[in-house]
Amino acid sequence: MTPRGFADATGERTLQVDVVVVGSGPGGSAVSRALAERGAKVLVLEEGPPKPRFRPSMPHTQRYHMQEGGLIVARGSGFMPIAAGRGVGGGSLINSAICFRTPDHVLDGWAEVLGGDARFAPAAMAPVFDELEALLGIGTTPDEVLGENNRIIIRGARALGLPGGAVRRNAPGCAGCGLCNHGCPIGGKASVDRVLLPIAAAHGAIIQGDARVTRVIVERGRAVGVEARIHDTDSLEVVGALTVRAGTVVLAAGAIGTPRLLWSSGLGDLGPVGDGLHVHPGNAVLGLCDHEVVMWRGATQGAWFEDPALPGVLPHTLSLPPGPALLMLGPSGAAAKASHELLPNLCGCVVMISDHGTGRVRATADGRADVTYTFEPNDVQRIKDGMRTTASVLMAGGAREVMAPVHGLGRYTDVDAFTAALATRDVTDFTLYASHPMSTCRMGADPSRAVIGPTGEAHRLPGLVIADASVFPTSLGVNPQLTTMAVATMIGRALPL
Repeated sequence: MTPRGFADATGERTLQVDVVVVGSGPGGSAVSRALAERGAKVLVLEEGPPKPRFRPSMPHTQRYHMQEGGLIVARGSGFMPIAAGRGVGGGSLINSAICFRTPDHVLDGWAEVLGGDARFAPAAMAPVFDELEALLGIGTTPDEVLGENNRIIIRGARALGLPGGAVRRNAPGCAGCGLCNHGCPIGGKASVDRVLLPIAAAHGAIIQGDARVTRVIVERGRAVGVEARIHDTDSLEVVGALTVRAGTVVLAAGAIGTPRLLWSSGLGDLGPVGDGLHVHPGNAVLGLCDHEVVMWRGATQGAWFEDPALPGVLPHTLSLPPGPALLMLGPSGAAAKASHELLPNLCGCVVMISDHGTGRVRATADGRADVTYTFEPNDVQRIKDGMRTTASVLMAGGAREVMAPVHGLGRYTDVDAFTAALATRDVTDFTLYASHPMSTCRMGADPSRAVIGPTGEAHRLPGLVIADASVFPTSLGVNPQLTTMAVATMIGRALPL
């Protein structure tokens, strides 16, 4: 059985390790595996539960597996919820298992930001991607688990001559139950708690859940450890206190959690900590078909396409269970009953953009995330353009009407009419959502513009390393979990021990 933590985590204790890693998601698991395989004594601390608490209920998922109960909302151009994972396995527990490699043009841009350092160039990253894809069983979603919702997108993109198809996912045992965002009920998804963390544990790493890190300890100008509170999984009552002394402190709490912790620790002066937030914002388009679809059956987000005329816009399947689908349709009362009858015939696609707008993360007095985000006007237009193309794909794939969660938009049988209606809407009319926070502790060669250097080590605080999506120098443009694992693996393998 894989070691999960201390036999008794209550009371007060102090531990000495080589490396303490804060966070156990894609970044934390990958860097822990890399360091443990090198012989380092590694302790992984995770705020969330030590084991997945699956239930097909969004309130349940928010409570146990989303940071701050799923209530992180960015203020600014509007109000936009931002999802961040929680629990041993982090965001990999509740994501859709999508695994895109980092686009080459993005990595080429990173090399420029890193002053010509080519360690993350496409050729250097390729063997790490190969390795992780083999470990995680990443492969193209098979037809037998696609479901009609995904097939509509594939048919529509093919009919319009657009690149796309079935998505590559780390779900080798997928049965197409459509519940990935709540956790996998059958263990078919190769989330990092099932793959990378067990490898780390086999090399001696200790993984401790229910441990919320509250402070990075700094002595004589060096990070030397962390302080944490151990809490009960269900009541959140504090049951223990932990001090960890370590030669290296690795933060991998995500692009919200990492800067939040640094600011709470009084370390917001380590450069642009929390600045430059990117989130891949977007909206959705729904289609109504004459035939039965049942959008919650089949692989969650199992298909994608792109329009070469819209670089940085990535539409992929939207899969919703009945409750959230009804909420997205909007009406209440008698109108809700009519909407209920539409559910079996709905298909959907989410439009995600690589954003040029930015935000920032700070910490409130009680340690919660304080997030703001401002849209660049052209980003809003790019979302609208992506929604237009997506409406065309859905109709070409089998939908007879299209609609969207945009205030007062209505339903349309004509894409031009749909597009004209979108054109009159402001960003505040959109039901926006973001699930890929990144770039808040950026990597770069210039200490005035970056928090860490190419090795992952902080420019202004020896002993501190960051290894999660917060280090991305730019917006990624694709779902980030595979990139996060690859970058964290490379950081873990290069760190001096």
